[in-house]
Amino acid sequence: MSLPQSVDILIVGAGPTGLCLALALHKHNCTNVLVVDGVEQGENTSRAVAVHAATIEAFDTIGCAEDILQAARKISATAMRSKRGRIETATFGPLAKYTKFPFMIAIPQHVTEQILGKAVQDRNIRVLRPHRVARVQPSAENPSLTDVIFEDGQVVRARVVVGADGSHSTIRENAKIGWGDPDGEPTDEKDNRLMQMIIADVILENPPDWPLENINLAVSTDNIVLLVALPGQPYPHISADQLVYRIATGIPASWGPPPHAPDSEYLQKILDAWGPNVVLGPDAPRIVVKQTAWSSRFRTRSSIADTFFARLPTGSGPDGEPLREGGPIVLIGDAAHIHPPMGGQGMNLGIRDSVKLGPVLVEFLRTAPAGPIATRAQRELVDAPLRQWAEERRGRALTVIRFVKQLGKSMTLPNERRWLLGIVPFNPAWLRDTFLGFMCRFTWWRAHAAWQISGLGNP
Repeated sequence: MSLPQSVDILIVGAGPTGLCLALALHKHNCTNVLVVDGVEQGENTSRAVAVHAATIEAFDTIGCAEDILQAARKISATAMRSKRGRIETATFGPLAKYTKFPFMIAIPQHVTEQILGKAVQDRNIRVLRPHRVARVQPSAENPSLTDVIFEDGQVVRARVVVGADGSHSTIRENAKIGWGDPDGEPTDEKDNRLMQMIIADVILENPPDWPLENINLAVSTDNIVLLVALPGQPYPHISADQLVYRIATGIPASWGPPPHAPDSEYLQKILDAWGPNVVLGPDAPRIVVKQTAWSSRFRTRSSIADTFFARLPTGSGPDGEPLREGGPIVLIGDAAHIHPPMGGQGMNLGIRDSVKLGPVLVEFLRTAPAGPIATRAQRELVDAPLRQWAEERRGRALTVIRFVKQLGKSMTLPNERRWLLGIVPFNPAWLRDTFLGFMCRFTWWRAHAAWQISGLGNP
């Protein structure tokens, strides 16, 4: 399909983040928008499952919350399960003081994308696939505009280009925006026991008798296994009376790289090594993976863009740094920040990036001149709202990255005897479980944990 020659805003990436931005722009009567994606619908392999209260509030502002909630399972608590028993670590009910959505929801990302896609279609927002961006460059006629060149040779001229094209963002790379771990890259597997992970949706025989409205974490030596029941019928080829579970876990380096799409036999080994079969003990019925609906592998890291907004380089200054006098480039979602999946924060943060960005872009279009910007002072004045948005969202992302890193370390403490100063024995996992077992007796502690996860304090 032919692409238009020009648009006000070109969104590269039609995942939840890009679609939410298109919906936010439409809400503010910005309709000269095009969304493109390099793959056909449904081929995106990123599969988030948790949606938090602050994100449901964001969905509510773009008119999608009701449909999302109808397709989701409400989660009332998170629970950590080990051989020592069950510890409820977060309780969402007390959040009712702060939001009309005092819960987490479980909904597969592909279902979320289907709902957002229908909303986009109902509003006649243009989403064209597959169109893969090759490069971007300043327009020769007006450097304040950006020419986006696609692999098939088509060119779209845009006043603003938004990169929602994932962690390997072509837009970010072309804009020469730096990218890296804010604390330095991990160099040792011991620094990141969850460096390589698998994720799968499965049908289980003898599933554990755990509440379906809980997010369950089976914690054993040096690893955790997430288990959550998915709502409804997430896969058409699976009958509606079959309950599908999402499982996710780290794969230690000693196992080697996991398969591209782990099969039921491989997943069974995981459940036997660290999952509920270990936590429940030898007397419980063995949980068996009967069928795998979908599975994948991925490597985890934390990275963040140096800035979420910059103008496209038009050359180099005397110091060799890019001379940024081209069109505006904005990064959202995984193009702006990534981190391990603990706490289910990634997609949530990206969606909130988008919904917050919508009115800022509308104001930019209203105030920015159609022709070239004459002076640096004028450019800085026009760009000020976008820079403010970018600084705020980058700060939010750094907060999430630090939270997720801390959470991952606490969940993978070794369950073995260690020595303090060479003379005092201690077990890090036992200390964690004992501390949490005591503190989680208090509702205020579990409510505080829910607040941290919910995003309400870091929207």
